[in-house]
Amino acid sequence: MAESAARIEALTRLQQRWGAGIIRRGVEVGDAGLRVAPARATGVAAFDALLGRRGLPDGITLLRGALGSGRTTLALRALAATQAAGGAAAWIDASHSFDPLEAATRGVALRELPILVPLHTSEAIEMAGALLAADAADLLVLDLSLVRGPAVRSDALERLAARARRAGTSLMVLLDDAVAVHADAAVSCAVVSWLRVGGDVLGRRVLLTLTAGPRTGASGVVDVYEGRNARADLRIGRLLVEEVACAPLRSTGQH
Repeated sequence: MAESAARIEALTRLQQRWGAGIIRRGVEVGDAGLRVAPARATGVAAFDALLGRRGLPDGITLLRGALGSGRTTLALRALAATQAAGGAAAWIDASHSFDPLEAATRGVALRELPILVPLHTSEAIEMAGALLAADAADLLVLDLSLVRGPAVRSDALERLAARARRAGTSLMVLLDDAVAVHADAAVSCAVVSWLRVGGDVLGRRVLLTLTAGPRTGASGVVDVYEGRNARADLRIGRLLVEEVACAPLRSTGQH
């Protein structure tokens, strides 16, 4: 109960500072309690294998890659795994691109997910700091991908990482630039091929490479499938596939 109160208090302070509309959710909800058990598995076998037995570290985990590289998929699956294990999670949507339907297909419990929507990166950093200081989440995802405007300062991210270590929280940051940050773990995501049946593209094969962490240089492959009519299936309560693409596929002209 103490942790639930901590989260409610942290979110209330954020609303008092930035306004009631700063927090939204995928569906209309009441107050959800914060459960006790933190989770370290990501729910993606290849990702877990890269991270090793301890899973997601306390501190900062960077996910880098271009649009459609699978980074959002990894973050959503890790978030769903955290919730399934009884941990609490939050998402800071600095890119203003969070898709609740997409998240639901990944197994995310939208009723239990606060989604904070900052106006710019400096607000996003402040919000993350406030949640970490309040020890209000086991996994906090900070989506800085596709963000326009001033570049993210590496020292600001490193201060957040230090706070996350003190709080025993996993801070996952989605980036698509070359910000040099000392990370507890960092994963590069890259599409290496399309998955096809005949002329139909069903998904993509993504190479994950650990560029920082205890097993630096290790790599693994994840197949990410495009769920046909996934949104319609979600609306009528039927999902045909577990994995769907995290962003529209772009044709490269290669097979």
